[in-house]
Amino acid sequence: MSVAKHLRKLWSAAFRAMDDIKETVRNSGDKLCRALTSLTVRLSDVSLTGVSEARQTMDIVLPFLLTEGILSKVDSIRKASIGIVMKLAKGAGIAIRPTLSDLVCCMLESLSSLEDQGLNYVELHAANVGIQTEKLENLRISIAKGSPMWETLDLCIKVVDSEALDQLVPRLLSWFDLELASIQGLGWYCQLYYITSSKVGVEIKPYTSRLLRLLFPVVKDEKSAASKRAFASACAIVLKHAAPTQAEMLIDDSAALHNGDKNAQVSCAILLKSYSSMASDVVSGYLAAIIPVIFISRFEDDKFVSGLFEELWEEHTSSERVALQLYLEEIVSLICEGIGSSSWASKRSVSILNLQSAQAISKLSEVLGKDALLYAIAALSVSCNKAISSDDPATMNEILSVVSSACTKKAKKYREAALSCLEQVVKAFGNQEFFNVVFPLLYEMFTSGTLSQSGKATLVVDAAKAEEDQVEKFSVPHNKVLDCMTACIHVAHINDILGQQKNLMHVLIATMSSGLPWTVKISALSSAKELCSRLQKVLDDSQESPANANIISLVQELFLSMPPQIVECISTVKVAQVHVTASESLLVIIKLYQKLQPIRCIDVQFKDELVHLYEVEKNGEAKSLLKKCIDTLENLKQESVQDDSMCMS
Repeated sequence: MSVAKHLRKLWSAAFRAMDDIKETVRNSGDKLCRALTSLTVRLSDVSLTGVSEARQTMDIVLPFLLTEGILSKVDSIRKASIGIVMKLAKGAGIAIRPTLSDLVCCMLESLSSLEDQGLNYVELHAANVGIQTEKLENLRISIAKGSPMWETLDLCIKVVDSEALDQLVPRLLSWFDLELASIQGLGWYCQLYYITSSKVGVEIKPYTSRLLRLLFPVVKDEKSAASKRAFASACAIVLKHAAPTQAEMLIDDSAALHNGDKNAQVSCAILLKSYSSMASDVVSGYLAAIIPVIFISRFEDDKFVSGLFEELWEEHTSSERVALQLYLEEIVSLICEGIGSSSWASKRSVSILNLQSAQAISKLSEVLGKDALLYAIAALSVSCNKAISSDDPATMNEILSVVSSACTKKAKKYREAALSCLEQVVKAFGNQEFFNVVFPLLYEMFTSGTLSQSGKATLVVDAAKAEEDQVEKFSVPHNKVLDCMTACIHVAHINDILGQQKNLMHVLIATMSSGLPWTVKISALSSAKELCSRLQKVLDDSQESPANANIISLVQELFLSMPPQIVECISTVKVAQVHVTASESLLVIIKLYQKLQPIRCIDVQFKDELVHLYEVEKNGEAKSLLKKCIDTLENLKQESVQDDSMCMS
């Protein structure tokens, strides 16, 4: 070790000789350099020298080689220094740790600064000579991986520990922030590859947050697909060691890129692929956020983008049907959000469904059945009704036409889905004209036959078994029909409702008087309450003017026809929910009739039965409502008597 303290001076003399003007002196300098290389490698090799002595040698020689050798403007000195540093890293082992941060930073910088400038020239003229940029980037990375700097970095990775990382990572990150604008893509890849290499492992966990903040924007903005994949791989390695909150945020941000331009979409696909292949254990907990994005993006117009997501879809799903069944709700929700957003609409100029969403929903229908298509249309109508109406008002009429037509199909499951969809579409758009289109259809469906015990319409009541099986194809769930009628009443103009008075009352009375399941009766009671609500609003708005004769006629018919049926329903159906709903409807009808005073009160035949029901009612809420009905009838009778007295006087 007596020689070690003189190594710096010896190396300085060797480099000075190698840069001499005389060839004989340069040759002597080369010989001295080779001799010093052999001596320095032996003194720093932990298999030949003690670790402490090896560290002393490295502390003396390495800083000199990194600053005076590799950064030298003399090509022979620079190449010799790189070769010597690699040999030192090979033999020094753990002795290199104290100087690891200096060595790594120098090697990373050298990967960019010492890159063959001919590659930059070729890149500038690649398009003119027909060379693909991605292939050129792959070539650059391949050349870098074969360089002495890369090999030195690999050697450093093998001996890195948490203590070395504590010094290395902050220094690298700070350096990256300062040099971001000037560092070439290849250098960035190598720098970040190093500190996020899988060989480093959990030691990088304290730095994952800052690394992800650094990596993600680079992946998003990088134009080269090859460099983008390299950065994405580094990002995926960091993801493996990130906290759950960081992982969730990164995956959500990555998935959100599918709504951007082509570069953002490519970034999304590459990131998700890297996460799946390199951090699959983490990704498995966020498939509900990833799978819908992959499914929707398969239908992008750009073939390159759609191809990337198609590969991802095949990797993530073993069965398309199972995948769609598992994530149907998330997929439909994503379509709704996309079409409803201003950015989506401005980018693709949608009317109701842009081509991408239309193809996606068509695929849902193909795989899961046509009823899935109806549910998807209903969800889109609910979520995006404003965007659809404002873009093209005719579109909502087309939706109504398609869904209404589906309600007349023979397939039982499909028809039920169509009726559910129709109810949501009518409510979503709230168009008054829908009543005139939909109600006649619903009325025809309702009156197409009598009701069986299951609440479905059949054309014949007492028929042979074979005939019953045949008409089952035409069965209609009346509770769904009634729910659709309620939605129509809610959006209709009052004059249109009055025009259908006869048919409306027929439906309500027929439903309450038949031997229907209680669920269907509840739907009919809801329709009656909605009708009363609309009439009540009209009466409230026209307090200073006489009520329309047609409104008076409908209110009187409601009061005369419905309460006896409701009272009988409460008496015969022993279900608490029916008692509450029926009592609410009865109270609404009585109060609506009271609003028409002064009209001579008609003798209420059902009052005694109503009092009896109140006395025996066990449900507290229903009992309270029945008491209000009785009290309102008493007040109605007293008001009528007073009006008669005033008339006689």
